[in-house]
Amino acid sequence: MRLHSDRAFRFFSDLKLRHKLILAFFILIVLPLGGFFYLSSEQIYKQFLNRTSFSVERNFDQSFSFLSYKFQNIRYVSDILMSEKMLTDLLTSEKHTEDFFTQYKDFLDLRPFLSSFEDQRDIQSIKLFVDERLFFSKENVNLFSMQEARQTYWFKRLMDSGKGILWAPGSYFTDSEVNGEHFLAVLRPFRDPKDYSKLRGVIRLDIPEDAVIDILVNAAPIRNSLTYIQNSNGEIIASANHTLQLEYKIGKDEVISSAKRGPHFVKLANSSHQVFLQSRMIPGTDWYMVTAVPLKEIASESRAMLQNSLILLIVIALIAFLLSVLISNYMTSRLTQIMRKIRNVQEGNIAALSLPSSKDEFGELIENYNYMVGKIGLLLEDQFRSGQEIKSAELKALQAQINPHFLYNTLDMLNWMARKGMNDEIEQVITSLSKFYKLSLSKGDTIISVRDELLHVSSYMHIQSTRYANKILFDIQVTEEIMDYGILKITLQPIVENAIIHGILCKEEESGTIRITGDLDKGDIVITVSDDGAGIPPEILSKLFTNDLNNRTRGSGYGLRNINERIHLVYGSVYGLTFDSKLGMGTAVTVRIPARKLRKEG
Repeated sequence: MRLHSDRAFRFFSDLKLRHKLILAFFILIVLPLGGFFYLSSEQIYKQFLNRTSFSVERNFDQSFSFLSYKFQNIRYVSDILMSEKMLTDLLTSEKHTEDFFTQYKDFLDLRPFLSSFEDQRDIQSIKLFVDERLFFSKENVNLFSMQEARQTYWFKRLMDSGKGILWAPGSYFTDSEVNGEHFLAVLRPFRDPKDYSKLRGVIRLDIPEDAVIDILVNAAPIRNSLTYIQNSNGEIIASANHTLQLEYKIGKDEVISSAKRGPHFVKLANSSHQVFLQSRMIPGTDWYMVTAVPLKEIASESRAMLQNSLILLIVIALIAFLLSVLISNYMTSRLTQIMRKIRNVQEGNIAALSLPSSKDEFGELIENYNYMVGKIGLLLEDQFRSGQEIKSAELKALQAQINPHFLYNTLDMLNWMARKGMNDEIEQVITSLSKFYKLSLSKGDTIISVRDELLHVSSYMHIQSTRYANKILFDIQVTEEIMDYGILKITLQPIVENAIIHGILCKEEESGTIRITGDLDKGDIVITVSDDGAGIPPEILSKLFTNDLNNRTRGSGYGLRNINERIHLVYGSVYGLTFDSKLGMGTAVTVRIPARKLRKEG
């Protein structure tokens, strides 16, 4: 044994340096890397499962948010219809059933009003079922007879539910009602405000089934995965693949359990499949969105990935081996003489080599090294300048962020107000909108006065208060002392918008108060935006400034994170946003910035 070890040592000692480098590379890199790949394949498989699960959850969250937004808009339209005074008068007044000319005038008003909400994307059609004594109850386009409604299955389900709204699948409707079109529906019973036991009418909003199925199809990122919607009774509302629906046979209890437990792998009770199951109830409905991804499909993609990784490893090893041969040949000449200079470079001391020049390989190395050092110096200078320009560009990009839905919703509200002849209110809203965008632009200024920022958010709140029927109150209690100090523009409006959408509108009554207070504190400006909304759950509150948010809350977290980053970029990391929130009681967001007077330009 000793003789063999001596021969091996002598053989290694007699090898040329370049051969030693090649052999050392093979022993120290290729073999351990191959062994590590073999031993870690199970870990790679688990990591792939985690990444796949994350991808599935992300697709699910995106589709779930899209569906939630779509159904929220539909619910909002139904709320408008239920609160419309014209409909209330028509359905509750006996005068309207006795006078033909009154009925005719009502018909001329009703038909275009109902049709105005039909966009063929979210709402396919709106049907109002009215007293059969009204002559236009036989119009059968937007207006129908209550007598016909009482004979339908969906009417029975609506009455049996005892609720003010029923989200109905297409199976609740007969072929004669469907008329060749596939749709889901939202049903709202219209009761007499003076005698709630009296049913005066029914409002039905038909939702195109294809638009919902398109969302479900896009939520399934892996082959043979299934996404569908079912209600709390286990009835299928819409499905991306009816064949897989029958094959997987996912039970109602499994869906409800997954919604409570969260996404996980489960062996289906009614079939032989093991799937990654994720479900969640869509807000404002009794419908669950469900995604099931078969484990065997995930495993097959994992095996393919491992095979590709192995091929890539072999290719990398071959390339690295060839490079090691080239490098070993290059590094076997006068290596020791330049090691000290190279160590200096590693320590950050970038200086050119001053060794004697020659025309051999070493002389070329010196020339190339010196050229490289010069280029590195120039690149470091360019990198420093580019870094400053990037920070400036990031700040401008963050400051330019304004929600386009706000303008769309405002214009939509103005359109509705114009139809109602609310000229004075339109003038006020347009004035507020003009002030809002004028202050948003601020002649390109990044810093504006606290006074202008409060005027900006007041204009926004006036529009939103009008939009939500003055159910959201707004109060400003900011001391005059800080009014002329500077603040980054568009700081408060996103916080107030977040308070409305994720605070007050999340309460059942959808009403509340937003209050802004401000004063000086230890040489800093401290402005607090508080609301009495639904509050923020602790698990979400702790992740607002991270990327670890689900799709339902990502929009709010992204906006607040941008505000915080803008403040950090301009004023430093000691300033920014802090939060204080209690579930069911409200949220307070505090902005702290240094107190600096605005520079007056001559």
